[in-house]
Amino acid sequence: MAHGLPFARAVLPQTEGLLAEFLLEARERLERLEEALLAAGPGGTAPARLEEVRRELHTLKGNAGLMGFDELQALAHAMEDALESGEGAALPVAELLGGIDRFRVLLDEVSGAPARAAGAASETARSGVRITFARLDALVDLLAEMVIFRNRLEESLVRARRAAADPAAARPAWREVEEAQETLGKTLDQLQEGVLRLRMVPLRTLFRQLGRIVHDEAAREGREVRFETTGGETPLDKALLELSSEALGHLLRNAVVHGLEPAEERRRAGKGPGVVRLRAEADAREVRIDVEDDGRGIAREAVLAAAASRGHPLAPGQDPLALLFLPGFTTREGVDLSAGRGIGLAAVQEAVHRRGGRIEVTSREGAGTRFRLRLPLSVSITRALLLSCDGEAYVLPMASVVESVALAPGAVHEINDALVLAWRGDLVPLLDLGTSFGTASERRRAGTAVVIEGDGARRAVAADRLHGIREVVVKGLDDLLGAPPGIAGSTILGDGRAVLILDPAGLMRLSPFQEAAA
Repeated sequence: MAHGLPFARAVLPQTEGLLAEFLLEARERLERLEEALLAAGPGGTAPARLEEVRRELHTLKGNAGLMGFDELQALAHAMEDALESGEGAALPVAELLGGIDRFRVLLDEVSGAPARAAGAASETARSGVRITFARLDALVDLLAEMVIFRNRLEESLVRARRAAADPAAARPAWREVEEAQETLGKTLDQLQEGVLRLRMVPLRTLFRQLGRIVHDEAAREGREVRFETTGGETPLDKALLELSSEALGHLLRNAVVHGLEPAEERRRAGKGPGVVRLRAEADAREVRIDVEDDGRGIAREAVLAAAASRGHPLAPGQDPLALLFLPGFTTREGVDLSAGRGIGLAAVQEAVHRRGGRIEVTSREGAGTRFRLRLPLSVSITRALLLSCDGEAYVLPMASVVESVALAPGAVHEINDALVLAWRGDLVPLLDLGTSFGTASERRRAGTAVVIEGDGARRAVAADRLHGIREVVVKGLDDLLGAPPGIAGSTILGDGRAVLILDPAGLMRLSPFQEAAA
C-alpha cells in the first residue's frame, strides 16, 4: 500500500533503528551528491562526476522505496529524469541542487527535525560523532593505567603517613608520593587529550556546505567564481562547528557579493574568473581558518572617511581595518571600497569572541582581502592566567595576553582623568579591575598589569598579583546573572574556589573614564 511520509512513520514504530540508519545514510549521500555537482560546476560534463551523480541518485531512490517513503522515491526519480534529459550536455546543476534541498526538507519532516534552509545549518552539528573502536580501546587502556597509578598513590600516602614520626623514613616515602602523583597527572593529561579528540570533527564536513553557499551566491550575482579549499582534515571541536558555519558563511557571502568585482571590472583589471579560497590549519593551541578573495581589496582611506562620518575616530595605534567590526558600520558609500564589508561583521566578531577566538583582517587594494578566524582547540578547557585583585581571583584566557609588567613608579600617567601605562614606547589605556568590578574605590598605581590585545588595539589590565598559568574548565554563568560586561564565564580551581573568567573583548570595551567614577 502506498503511503506518504507521516503515515509511514506512524505505522512503522518497530523500525526506529532502521529509520535512523536510513536518515544518516541518506544525508551522507546527499552531501556526496552535492559535492559532486559543485565540483562539476555550472557547465560540468565530466564523465566520472556524471556517473557518481547517477549512482547516488539511484541508491537514494532504492533506499527510499525500501522504507516506503513514496514522496522521497518520486523526488529521486524526478532528479534522475532531469539528469538523463541532459545526457550529452552540461549537467543541470541548478535543478539538481534544488532537488537536494527539497530532499533534505523531506528528511527533516521524517525525523521530526526543523526544516533546514539550504546551506544554513550544519548536518554534522545535529548528528553524532563517529568514534572508532581503536580510539575507544586507547581510552580504556589509559583509564586502566589511571586506576593502577591511583592505587599506587593511595598506598604511597599510607606509607608516608606511617613514617611521619621518622623524618629519615618519611623523606623517601613522600618522594614516592610525588612520583606517583606526577605519573598520574601525565596519564590524566593523555586521557584528557584523547577525550577532547572524540569531540573533534574534520572541517571537510563544513566545507561541503560552504561550497554550496559560494555556488548559490555566485549564481545569484551572475558571477563566475572558483572555490578552492585546503585543510579539510583539520579537526575542530564539535561545539565550534555551528559557530564556524555561521561566521564562515557570512564571510564567504561577503567575499562573493562585495569582495569580488563584477566581470567587466575584472576584465579591465586583467583578471580572470573570481577566486575564493578557504584554508584551515591547526597547531598545538588553535585552529586557523582563512577566507580569502582576489577582489578589489579594501581602501583604508575610505574606511577612515566612513568611520569619521559616523563619529568613530581611529584610536591611537589602531589598524583602520578594525573599524569594519564596529556595530552598524558599513562602507557601502565608499566608491573604491568593497561595499558592505561591515554589515554583520560586528555580530560575527562577537560570536567568535564569546567562544574564546579572534578574527583578523588584512587587505591589499587591487589584490584582495583575507579574514582569519583563530579558534581554540576546545571550548571546554583553556589555558588561562590566574590573577588576584582586592582578594578576588580571576582567570584571563592566554590567547589575548601579550605581556605582563610590573607597575613601576612613573609608568602610570593620568590623561584627561583616565590612566595610561607607558609600555614599550607607547601609551596603553590602563583598566583597573578593582574599580571596574566594584571591589576598590581608588585606582591602583602599583602592583602588576597584563597587556591584552584584540580588535587591532591594546589595553593594560591592572591587578595586585599574578599566580601563573592554569588549564581551566570553562563553565557558563547562571542565567540569573545575565552577561556582565568583562565576564565570559566561570571555573573551579584546584582548591575548590569558584572564580570568574574574564572576557578580553569585554575588557577592551570597558571605559577607563567610567571606571574612574565608580
